[in-house]
Amino acid sequence: MSATATGLHEGSDLVSILRTYNDVTERLKKSHETLWVEVARLRGELEEKDRALQRSERLAALGQMAAGVAHEIRNPLGGIGLYASLLERDLTELPSQQQIARRISAGVQSLEAIVRDILSFAGDAAPRFAEVRLGDVLDSAMVQVGARVEAGAIGLSVDKELDKLDLWCDAAQVERALLNLLFNAFDAVGEGGRVWVRRGSVTEGSGLASIVVEDDGAGIDPGCFQQIFNPFFTTKDHGTGLGLAIVHRIAEAHGGSITARNRVPRGASFVLSLPVTSTGS
Repeated sequence: MSATATGLHEGSDLVSILRTYNDVTERLKKSHETLWVEVARLRGELEEKDRALQRSERLAALGQMAAGVAHEIRNPLGGIGLYASLLERDLTELPSQQQIARRISAGVQSLEAIVRDILSFAGDAAPRFAEVRLGDVLDSAMVQVGARVEAGAIGLSVDKELDKLDLWCDAAQVERALLNLLFNAFDAVGEGGRVWVRRGSVTEGSGLASIVVEDDGAGIDPGCFQQIFNPFFTTKDHGTGLGLAIVHRIAEAHGGSITARNRVPRGASFVLSLPVTSTGS
């Protein structure tokens, strides 16, 4: 029913009040809808942060337990290694027995490598921040992967743009993270495969830079994405499953992140985001 039909004129105070009321009601309705959208978004963020906190607490507890076990193993393991090396030295005139002692020594070295990984994962992840030229870290990492690249005839390409990047980080931890990502990629591609290290894009103003390690291997099973950074999770027939977990812990300790996705047409891509200096982005 119109205002005229009810005896109300266009210029009357009551019509103005009704229009104002309708306008305010409409604005309140829109504000209410906007508020609920924001509440839903914040609830989602809170749940995500809560899951991240619970994960950190579980990993911290697991790390403490693993460190205790690793220390208990390391002591007798050192004794076994010592006695095996003495046997190997004393059995020079008995080649077959010496070979057995040599195999024991090799087994001890493998176990030592596992213990080191466990202690690295469980240890104090607090970075010693300093201004670091990424090119220096990459140079050191390339020296360490050189033999593996040559032995596997792996094509490794490193983006020169990374050399000029200045990070605010712990150089030793970042080098460890990059080595873990590279060795993971080498395992994925096998002999004759290709691996790329390049600079990625991040949100402007985030204070982060991203380093992308990609390969042309078989890619990541979609069912593994939720577990890929969990400690002791692995799809390989060797290793401890701690390599990517250590990368995740290092990234998290730096206030950065590590994400994984599959490439098109094939292969995997890992994006490591780390803080830059005020002039390094």
